[in-house]
Amino acid sequence: MRCFAAVALLAVIAPCVVAKDADAKDAARWVRNALETSDAKAREKELAKLAGWTLTADSARQVRQATLDWQRQAPKELPKLEVIHEGAYGFDYEVRTRGTKYANFAMLDLPRGLSADTPVPLVIGLHSDLGTGWLELSGLRSCLRGGTGALAECIIACPQALNRGNTATDPRNNPPGEKEYFGWGPKQAGIDTVLVLLDELLAKFSIDRDRIYLTGVGMGGQACFDLVALRPSQFAAICVRDAVPSFHMPEVKEDQLEQLRTDRKLHEQSAEMPYAACFAATPVFWAHADDDKKFPTAWARQARDAMKAAGASVDYREYEGFHGGGPASLTAALLGECLKIRRTTPTALVARNTIADKDRIGNDRWFWLRVKGFKRLGARTDWPVKRHAGGLVKARIVREENAVYIDSDEVSEVEVLLHDDMLYIDREIRLVINGKESTTKPPPRDLELLARTADEARHSSEVYYARLTLKLR
Repeated sequence: MRCFAAVALLAVIAPCVVAKDADAKDAARWVRNALETSDAKAREKELAKLAGWTLTADSARQVRQATLDWQRQAPKELPKLEVIHEGAYGFDYEVRTRGTKYANFAMLDLPRGLSADTPVPLVIGLHSDLGTGWLELSGLRSCLRGGTGALAECIIACPQALNRGNTATDPRNNPPGEKEYFGWGPKQAGIDTVLVLLDELLAKFSIDRDRIYLTGVGMGGQACFDLVALRPSQFAAICVRDAVPSFHMPEVKEDQLEQLRTDRKLHEQSAEMPYAACFAATPVFWAHADDDKKFPTAWARQARDAMKAAGASVDYREYEGFHGGGPASLTAALLGECLKIRRTTPTALVARNTIADKDRIGNDRWFWLRVKGFKRLGARTDWPVKRHAGGLVKARIVREENAVYIDSDEVSEVEVLLHDDMLYIDREIRLVINGKESTTKPPPRDLELLARTADEARHSSEVYYARLTLKLR
C-alpha cells in the first residue's frame, strides 16, 4: 500500500517537476537578465537556470516578442566619428582570431538626419582583390549619382581587407595591388573582418535588421556568397558583379590555382558548385561579363541555373566585355532593385551545415533548421570546404497541413526550430521525411530554448521556443 501511494503521489508531482509553466513577465525578465550578462561563463549559468521551465501559447508569444524587441533595441547614442577622407568617416575596430589581434578600419557614409532611435538600412561593400575600401565606397557613391536613390537612406560601410598594404586610417596609404594575405576568406581572419564589423555596427547604430545587404565585385562578390552561407538569416539580399559561389575543381590541385589564373586558363577547367541551391532563401542580383576568364562566365551561368532550379530569386544580367569592366549604370540598377528587398523567414529552403569556428563568429543553422549529422562534399583539403561543410537538406514547413517536409540523402539528423506563427504547436505534427509519412506529438514551449536561440542569433534577431529532433536515416 505504501509503494502504491508513493507511485500515485509521484504521478501527480512529476509533471510539475518536469514541466513548470512560467509567468510571461517573470520569464521575459529572466531571459533578458541572461542575455545582458556579458561574461560568457556567467551567461551560461543564467541560461542553464531556465531549464525545465515551459510556456503556454500566450506566454510564449509575449516572451518572444519582448525578446525580439530587446534584440532590436536602439543604442543610447551614436558613436563620435571623424571624417578621414573626402567626406567619409573612419570606423576603427579590432579583429581577434586564433589568438591574434588585428587593427582594422572601415570607411562609412552616413545618411542625413541619422539618429540613435530610427532604424536605417545597412549596405556592406567588399572590394575586389585589386581594390580598397575607399575605391569600393567611391563605386557605391557613383551608383548613388547614377540614380540609386535608396542608397542615400543607408549606412554604407566598406571595410579594408586585412593586411592589404598599410592598414592606416588614411586610405591614400592603401594602394591597390599590394599582396593580399587574407582577402575576405576562406581564412578565418578574412571572414571575421566582415562579421566583426557587422556586429560592431549593429551594437553602435540603429540598424534595420530586415534590411542588411552585401555587395561586391570579384573577390568581394564571392565573399558575399560565402558570408550568406555563414549567416544565412542575416542578409536580406546580395548584389554581386563578376563573381561565382564557392566552387570545386575536381581535376585541379589547390597549388595549381594561381598559375591557372595567371595563364588565363581557369575558364577551361570544369567546376562543380554543390552549394548553389542554398541561395533559395536569399535573393541574388548579379551582373557578369560575357567574356570573364577570371570568374568564368560559363561557371556563372551554371550557378545561375542551379539557383533558379532550386527556386531562388536571381536577377542575372550579362554585359558585353571582360572581368571588372561592367558599366556603373548596370550596377546602379541592380543595387536599386536589391535595396527593395526586406528579409523574411522562408517556409522552404535548401540548407547545409557550416563548420563551427572556434570563436562562434559564424552560424550553425539556416533560419529554423540546424543540420546535425552530415558528410562533406569534396575533399577535406579543397579550399571551399575548409570553411563550408557538405550535406544538403531540402526542408519545407506547411502551416495549413501542420506538416514538416525534409528530403536529404546526405544528412543523418536535423533540428527544426519552431514558434506558433509557423505551425500549430499544440496539435499533432505531420512529418514527411524522404517521402515517408509519420506523426509526432506536440513539442513543449521551452523557455531555455527561447533564450538560447535568442542569444546565438542576437545579430540577426531570431527567437524560437519549440524543437523537433528528426532522424533521417
